[in-house]
Amino acid sequence: MGKGVRCWGIFGLCVFLASAGCGRLTGNVRDADEGDGRTADSLWTETEPNKAPGGFLPEEGFFEAGNAEADFSEADAEGANQPETAGEAETASGAGESPVLEGTGQKQESSGGTEREQHAEAAIEQKMPTENLDELEQMLLEGRFYYNYSLLTQQEDKRLYLEILCSLLRLDEGTRLSAVDTAQVERMFDRVMADHPEIFYVDGYECTTYTLAGELIRIAFRGSYTMDPAQIENRRMMLESAADDWLSGAGTAVDDYGRVKYLYESLIVRTEYELESPDSQNICSVLLGGKSVCQGYAKTLQYLCQRLGIPALLVTGRIKGQGHAWDLLMLDGEWYYVDPTWGDASYRRTEGSALSAGVFPAVNYDYFCVTTEQLERTHELAAGQTLPVCSAVADQYYRREGLYLESADEAVLAALFSQAAVQGKQTVMFQCASDQVYEEVYQLLITGQKVFAFLPVRSQTVAYVHFKEQRTFCFWLESGEKNS
Repeated sequence: MGKGVRCWGIFGLCVFLASAGCGRLTGNVRDADEGDGRTADSLWTETEPNKAPGGFLPEEGFFEAGNAEADFSEADAEGANQPETAGEAETASGAGESPVLEGTGQKQESSGGTEREQHAEAAIEQKMPTENLDELEQMLLEGRFYYNYSLLTQQEDKRLYLEILCSLLRLDEGTRLSAVDTAQVERMFDRVMADHPEIFYVDGYECTTYTLAGELIRIAFRGSYTMDPAQIENRRMMLESAADDWLSGAGTAVDDYGRVKYLYESLIVRTEYELESPDSQNICSVLLGGKSVCQGYAKTLQYLCQRLGIPALLVTGRIKGQGHAWDLLMLDGEWYYVDPTWGDASYRRTEGSALSAGVFPAVNYDYFCVTTEQLERTHELAAGQTLPVCSAVADQYYRREGLYLESADEAVLAALFSQAAVQGKQTVMFQCASDQVYEEVYQLLITGQKVFAFLPVRSQTVAYVHFKEQRTFCFWLESGEKNS
C-alpha cells in the first residue's frame, strides 16, 4: 500500500512603506517633514518558509505659509523502479511557490491504492524527450542565458532543473524525476520559477514519493496549474502579442541601458499598483490587466528583458521585515539591481490625500540600476540566493544622465535647473554623491531657500520631495504661483 501527500503553495500579497521627505516650501519655513515606516498585510500558505512580494509607499508632507509641518503616513494592506511487492509506499511533501512565498504547510493525504493502481499511476508519468543532457539543455533553454541554471555545476542538479522545467512547459500531469531528494526538488523548483517568468500558470507543485522497505525509490512531480491547457495557450498568445507591442519602441535604443530604461518607464506608466489586481503574482497582471503588485512588476520586467536577450533574474527579500521582489539585470556586461515597484508612485491614489495628486514624480529612478551597497540601504536580500556583488556604476541612472552631484556647487545646481527648463521638463531630479553633499544641498536649497533663485520663473512656493536613504532630490519647476 502507498500514500500520496500533496502540498499546494498559495500566493500571498505583501506591501511596505518606504521613507521620504517632501513638501511645499513657502516663505521662511525651514523645517522638512521626514519619517520612516513600512507595514504589510500578507496571506499565504505553503510547506516551507519562503519569501513574499510587496510594494512601495513613502511618507509625504508639505510646507505652506504660516504652517510648521504637516505629517502624513500612508499604509497599504499589500526514473526509479516501481515497487514489485506489497512494500511500504510513503510520501514526501511538495513545496510551495517560488522563493517569494512563506508560511505554514497544509498537507492532504490520499491512499496510494493497490500495487496494480500504483503501476497504473506510474504509467502516466512522463519521461524526458531525451536522456542526453546537452540535447535537453538546447531543447529547453534554446541557447539563452538563465542565471540560476548558470550557477549549477553538478550534472544531477542540471538534469533535475531541466526535468522540472520540461514538466511545467509540457503541462505534465506526472513526471518521473531522476532525483530522490525532496529538498533538492524544492530548491530546483525555486530556481526554475525565478528564472522563467513565462511560466505564468503555475502557483506551486505536487510531489509524491514512493518508498520500498523504508527507502525512497521514486518521486513523481506535477505542477499546480491555475488553468487548463487551452486557457494557457490562449493566454500565452495574448501575452506574446502584448509583449511585442511593449517591445516595439525599445529598438531605437543604442545599448542595454537605453532598452531597459525604456522598459522600466513603460512598465511604470502603463501599470497601476493595486493590491487586489487579478493574477498579481505573474506577468498577466501587467501585460494584460495593467494592474499589479511587486512580483507582477518584477516578473514582467524580467520577461521583457529576456525577450530582448538581456539576462534577468527575479530576486526576493525583505523591507523592514516584510517581503518584496525586484530584479537583477545585466546591462552592457555588468550586473545591476532594478526595483520597478519602487519606481512607480501610482500607489499614492489609494490614500486619496490632497497632496497625492502631485508631490511625487510619476517615475522615480532611485532604484534603477543600483549597486548592492545602494540596494542594501533599504532592501534585505533573502537567504539562499547566490547573487553577485553589484559594484558597477557606469549605468547608474543619475551618473549616466549627468545628474550626479559631487559637491553642493551653486553653479552646477543652477545649470541643472536651467537645463531642465530648456528641455521642457516639469521636474529637476538629481542625486548627491555622499551624505555630506546631501546635507549641504538640503541646507542650501531648502533651509536657505536658495532654490527660488534657480527656478525659471519667480514663485512663491515650490513643491519638492527628497529621499535621504538614496540622497536624491526632486523639485517641480512650476508648482507655485507666478509673480508678474
